[in-house]
Amino acid sequence: MTTKNFCNSPECEMHTFVLHVGLRGNHTDENIEALTAELAVLLKTQPENSRNIQPSLKQHLVGFLNVLLDRINTLVWVDKMGSSFFIIISVQDRKNMTIWALHQSLNRLRHQASKVVGHFLTNREQVSLLGLPKVLEEDVKDFIPTHGE
Repeated sequence: MTTKNFCNSPECEMHTFVLHVGLRGNHTDENIEALTAELAVLLKTQPENSRNIQPSLKQHLVGFLNVLLDRINTLVWVDKMGSSFFIIISVQDRKNMTIWALHQSLNRLRHQASKVVGHFLTNREQVSLLGLPKVLEEDVKDFIPTHGE
């Protein structure tokens, strides 16, 4: 017997993507925030098992970056690794940027709770200050986005 998810609310999602910016290049904080926000929206609107997500992700990001950065020479490389994505962005006259969109399953209450707690934290060091059970600390850390150096 298969079960159906009858809830269409974002709270009922069974997966999410946590974005980690690796290399920032010489891009401004505003541009990186705009890009990660756009990427989060795009990943949220795509079905988890969509086969067309990789090309549409690449095409959308190129168009978005050309408008955001007012450049026409933008290259985007999207590599699907399991259910996650590794993205390299190259803009003419700027340094490269890398972003990981790590797939996180939300099929257990522990993961759902970790996502909520991680959403309110800005760095991994804050987790130890919460007094959570050790078994939950790593789960919470998995849901804290990083913004590169």
